[in-house]
Amino acid sequence: MLLDGALINGCSQWHCLQSMPFDMQSIIHYLALSTAALSLFYVFLRFKGRKYATQKIRGPPSPSRLFGHERLLRSRQHVGDLEMEWYQKYGAVYRTKGCYGQDILAVADPKALQYIFHSSGYRFPKTRDAATGQGLVTTTGEMHQRQRKIIGPAFTASQLRLFLNVFQASAVKLTDRLNERIDNAKVLNVLEWTSKAALDIVGITSFRYEFNSLSGGQTELMAALNNLFGDSMAWPASLQLLYSALWRVLPAWLIAPLGWLPSQETVRLNQFRDTAMKVSRPIFEKQLKEVANDANPAEKDVVNVLALAHLNDDTKKKMDDTEIDSQLATFVLAGHDTTANTMAWLLYELSLHPEDQARIRVEISRAKLNAPGALTSNDYDSMLWLNACIKETLRLHPLAHCLFREPAQDDILPLAEPIITSDGKSCSQIPIAKGQVVLASIYTYNRLPSVWGDDAEKWNPNRFLDGRDIKQTSLGVYANLLTFSAGIRGCIGWRFAVMELQSVVTELLSNFEFSMPKGVSRLQHGPAGIALIPIVPGKAEQGAQIPLLVTAA
Repeated sequence: MLLDGALINGCSQWHCLQSMPFDMQSIIHYLALSTAALSLFYVFLRFKGRKYATQKIRGPPSPSRLFGHERLLRSRQHVGDLEMEWYQKYGAVYRTKGCYGQDILAVADPKALQYIFHSSGYRFPKTRDAATGQGLVTTTGEMHQRQRKIIGPAFTASQLRLFLNVFQASAVKLTDRLNERIDNAKVLNVLEWTSKAALDIVGITSFRYEFNSLSGGQTELMAALNNLFGDSMAWPASLQLLYSALWRVLPAWLIAPLGWLPSQETVRLNQFRDTAMKVSRPIFEKQLKEVANDANPAEKDVVNVLALAHLNDDTKKKMDDTEIDSQLATFVLAGHDTTANTMAWLLYELSLHPEDQARIRVEISRAKLNAPGALTSNDYDSMLWLNACIKETLRLHPLAHCLFREPAQDDILPLAEPIITSDGKSCSQIPIAKGQVVLASIYTYNRLPSVWGDDAEKWNPNRFLDGRDIKQTSLGVYANLLTFSAGIRGCIGWRFAVMELQSVVTELLSNFEFSMPKGVSRLQHGPAGIALIPIVPGKAEQGAQIPLLVTAA
């Protein structure tokens, strides 16, 4: 799964602040507010009269000097309309404004993205975030290389095949729970149920622990995960926007005190983080004792490789408590969110396209007929239409619609599709200055006609099977999609996510038919920071949901 941008391992200053004496709280608040004032003065000096290397790159006029385009982008009901409008008008690279007049370069050009994610290595680190920790999705450079090398053995193809029976058992359990509730036919929020199944799978495969979410267990962690992105980042207030933007523009020495200022984002994310730590840390401590007594390096699941790393005396192979805590929170959310959302979005698309749903059932029946026992990973891979529909869902409904990067030095971005600059010249490469904020638009790249065909904005799984060349520039780790990021920062668990999707969706479609409820139109992509959340038009206040009519097959 991908959770680039560090949305989960937040600083816990506000949690500590709540337990402080009143006088100490007053002092901390005073210092934090003073820091905020100093920060605003710094921002004013930094951007006042600044000349950008990208100033000739065209883009939409800024609607606000203070908020730039950010309030417009974060207050809308549906992500994508503005991005595609601006792409049509300005090309695959254009310039927008962030809060405080910050210059943001929006990039969807495949060659430029390949350079950022592949060729440049770590020269395009992530921007700072209001909830940054030291988990694998947030670190960079040598620390990221070390962590990825330590955790990598838990995500090899051979290791994942050992988890297949867990995926299948959880899928059967999910089927049983749905059968108990539908009474032949009923409208259910399928996102709620795919979320429970995904959490149970993460518990067993990563922590050797049964959360039993499908049986009504672990309600505390499930509650902390429920609508996390919607609660923390969807439709933020103006002050929240300004606060979050400070983390992108301030120097490191001014960042730490800001953590004492409570915000919608940090409070909600820290609530999840604290709950995840409360639940996962005892599980890890138990495994730590088992490994210390009889270490078995042949066992390569997540909790075991973390325990071995914690006990290792070699500094290059060791993880300290802070890193371990960040990894535990990372894998709870990262292992849960992409698969839960993608699974629900896939069932939604199959409800809109019943002919594709029926075609997958034919594949499933054929595979089961030819299999001597339980389906294998090869059986799932042989279901071409199922896999094409998974890819198309990941293309149209990425969990993260954009990723932020910031060059560590002056650089030049090459372009596959030349753009026209403000002086009317054709431009095939763009000079950018150190510190220039780059917004890699996953949403737009995944819909580029030059990559995916003239029907790029439409649902068409056949694009992955009809022989068209969709690899103009090699980019993503899976099907050339940017949904799992790319390059050295590509999602380490993408194979895990795909195999889980294959096995659970196969079981669900073997037992149920999914269709759109009466009166429900197409769902919208609600903006929640860099994430997309599924919302019913006119019911955004109800949070993320995908209601479908579920009928016994």
